[in-house]
Amino acid sequence: MSELQGLQSRIAQIRELDAEVLAISVDPPEINRDEVVAAHGITFPVLSDVDLEAIDAFGVRHPGGSIEGGDIARPANFVLDREGRVVWREISENWRVRVRPEVVLEQLRAVD
Repeated sequence: MSELQGLQSRIAQIRELDAEVLAISVDPPEINRDEVVAAHGITFPVLSDVDLEAIDAFGVRHPGGSIEGGDIARPANFVLDREGRVVWREISENWRVRVRPEVVLEQLRAVD
């Protein structure tokens, strides 16, 4: 199960905590739509950041990290409070290491 599918499987619990999931990818909209959202039943927004503006703003660019050598985003999770401040983050150096949805739920419960 992918990280996005894991978060999707817990979307009701996340929303019960008055939170929302938003994914950001370097892939163009048609790939996100067809190969991520439709193929995996994702119901939360998956934004395309082909210019890496949001990815740079969050400090998660992995230069040369794609198979083709292009820049991609490191796997990362952020929890923001109601004022938009980052109150927790987990950024992986290894694309195979992902945060479990239970950890995200714990962090959401800790937000005042």
